[in-house]
Amino acid sequence: MTDDHTGTVDQLILDHLDHANLPEIAEDLIIAALLGEEDLAAVLGGTAPQRPEPPAADEVTSEPIGTYLASIEVTGFRGIGPTATLNLIPGPGLTIITGRNGSGKSSFAEAAEFALTGNNKRWAGRTAVWQKGWRNLHASTDPRIRVRLGVEGHRDGATVECHWTSDANLADCTTFLQATGHRRQSVADLGWAKPLELYRPFLSYSELGGLLGGKDSEMYDSLQRILGLGRLVEIETMLKSARREVDQQRKRGAESLPALKAALAEHPDPRARLAEHALTGRLADLDQLETLSTSGEATDDATVVPLRQLDVLHLPSRTELSIAVDQLRTALRQIDTLAGTPAQEARALAGLLRDALRHHANHPDQPCPVCGGRTLDEEWVIQAQTQLQRLTQRAEQLDAAHRAEREARRALRQQVPALPAALKLDLSSEQVHTGDARTAWQSWDDLLATADSTTIADTAIGAYDTLVATLTPAQAAARDALARRRQAWQPVADQLRSWIDTERASRHAATMFAALKTAIAKLLEFGKEIRADKLAPVAAEATNIWNTLRQDSNVQLGAIKLAGTGTTRRVDLDVEVDGVPGAALSVMSQGELHSLALALFLPRATMSDSPFRFLVIDDPVQSMDPAKVYGLAQVLAQVAKHRQVIVFTHDDRLPAAVRHLQLDARILTVSRLARSQVTVTGDRDGDPGQRYLADALAITHDEKMAGTVQATIVCNLIRDALEYTCHERIRIGGFRAGTSIADTEAAISETEGLRPTLALALLGDRKRVGDLPAELRKLGPTAARVVKAANNGSHGGATSNLAVLIEEARHLVGRLRRP
Repeated sequence: MTDDHTGTVDQLILDHLDHANLPEIAEDLIIAALLGEEDLAAVLGGTAPQRPEPPAADEVTSEPIGTYLASIEVTGFRGIGPTATLNLIPGPGLTIITGRNGSGKSSFAEAAEFALTGNNKRWAGRTAVWQKGWRNLHASTDPRIRVRLGVEGHRDGATVECHWTSDANLADCTTFLQATGHRRQSVADLGWAKPLELYRPFLSYSELGGLLGGKDSEMYDSLQRILGLGRLVEIETMLKSARREVDQQRKRGAESLPALKAALAEHPDPRARLAEHALTGRLADLDQLETLSTSGEATDDATVVPLRQLDVLHLPSRTELSIAVDQLRTALRQIDTLAGTPAQEARALAGLLRDALRHHANHPDQPCPVCGGRTLDEEWVIQAQTQLQRLTQRAEQLDAAHRAEREARRALRQQVPALPAALKLDLSSEQVHTGDARTAWQSWDDLLATADSTTIADTAIGAYDTLVATLTPAQAAARDALARRRQAWQPVADQLRSWIDTERASRHAATMFAALKTAIAKLLEFGKEIRADKLAPVAAEATNIWNTLRQDSNVQLGAIKLAGTGTTRRVDLDVEVDGVPGAALSVMSQGELHSLALALFLPRATMSDSPFRFLVIDDPVQSMDPAKVYGLAQVLAQVAKHRQVIVFTHDDRLPAAVRHLQLDARILTVSRLARSQVTVTGDRDGDPGQRYLADALAITHDEKMAGTVQATIVCNLIRDALEYTCHERIRIGGFRAGTSIADTEAAISETEGLRPTLALALLGDRKRVGDLPAELRKLGPTAARVVKAANNGSHGGATSNLAVLIEEARHLVGRLRRP
């Protein structure tokens, strides 16, 4: 069959997104989930995802190269000891591999599955005993599996090999791919990781029974895997897991808030009151809370402010103060020096001289207008100017000295300002005593305000030293008080900052939670449509296969649906029992359930997108009634027209059905001899009747076995051969006569004993045992003797030469096969 929906699940989701009206963040979350957990985490953190590019045209339309199995060679693995090889024809066709339970046939199937997939579904989830017993104890060399592949368009194909060392565990094998003429490669280079998940070509009996025999959710998951929808579940699970995480995150802010409020309520710091206020209302003011959590102290605290002011009080260094005092002393000495000179009189005389010089400039060579004496000539001008310069300089020196005095006093005032307000307060409650510092500072203020400059110059350094000596311990106490306050607030500030981070993350998580809910709801809608589209062709094909498999079953299969989500997921199978709607699983027999599981497996495994042109099915016949075995043979033959179908079975009914229906099939027989020696024989030796006789002949060669035991076993094997051949004859005759398979099988099951079985096979009536001798004579002169000897010998009676008896039985079996 072909897949009408060849796009990957990811691309189908993207296609649905193109036509969905979703908020951008919800769409980003779905896209991120397609990309992987890291991208989803990035989007949850606020980063936009990069939308995947659509597949190239050749990726969408190209069909994978078909691969077949050419042979399976096994050494020391499971039931196979020395190397045994199962040679296959790499191409479409049906191959049935038969053998008794324990013959080693399933070991070939498990070996191929392990080599190509690295695992085995039969052991998955089982106890360690299942995996520890993988190594065959009869092998003389290290275990090895070699699977030769036939590849379409390539003459020599390739080989996948697995090797184990003598002490290796099952998982510690070396596996590689070897193409003819090329270097070894990793099996991963086959690119089968995804196809093995989507189009798995192996089906064991345990998988067949588990597909429909488990819980509703397990059946849903199994069918979903067969449909290749595991990716859809993966994406849904990823988003739901993210939703659970953000759901927990969005609650953490509220969960940790009571503890924060309790801590704030118990704290005396004014910032705690402000924080409590910021926490009121529907949403807390996180910006204000962050400011409070990072502030050093409460700036509006009536006690903290003076403590901070006291802490930052700055006095000049003693050197700086000494410089100002020295400047004051220098100015005073200058003043003292000029104090004994007529500096003030010199300033007045200088004024008169300037006036006289101006008069001379207007009235040259005239007598002095004041005294009427000397003539104000040029000589007088020169003398007057010289005297004026001397008198002016003397006056300026005195002025400069007074200015230096004033500036020195002003510098002292600036270096030590007036008594600060912090020293005027009583801070003893904070263990800060300011009395001595306040007195010293006030004394300094009084000194500068009332004392003359000479007193200041003489006592300033001492007053400064007293001020420093009293202020230093007060400042140290203020710093200690502030440190105690910071230390008391810090744990609450840390708790507040931690809660702010948690609350911001919770608010972001709340936004993401809403977006995830929207995204998941929409994805579930997409999934429902994708599942229906993917299931439709498979369900139709499964129904067709079921109609062939069911044969005489009164269960008619209708629609198949994947329904529900989460823990309520289930598979809805619409069936009618004798035309009346009913619940499928409750009315189906085990054989019908296996048939239905096979009907669900085959369509997906045979899709054109699969690179596997082979199917390996182990023991599908168990629990099937005879009619369904015939239906199974027809289904397998139909699939084998386009696929290589390899079926392992210990039930001889499937080969018999193939022969009766004259279907093309290759029948191989697997036998296990002593010390796990496994052999594979071809079509000619595949008849179970002849195989029983071959086993009987092998018994006669065992020299260690007692003769009576030998005879009993040989005669029982001859009886098995005769009964099997009779059953074959009865089935073929009934098939040709148009008798229903159910009636034929019922007749066989009702017939007990070798002679009634021969009567039913030769005469059509198990009760005509009396007419049997005549019919046996028609089959040869030794036929009656063989029947009698087999009957007597199987119950411990005496027998003649066993080898001769076996040869005569072989002749009788051959005649019975020709009705």
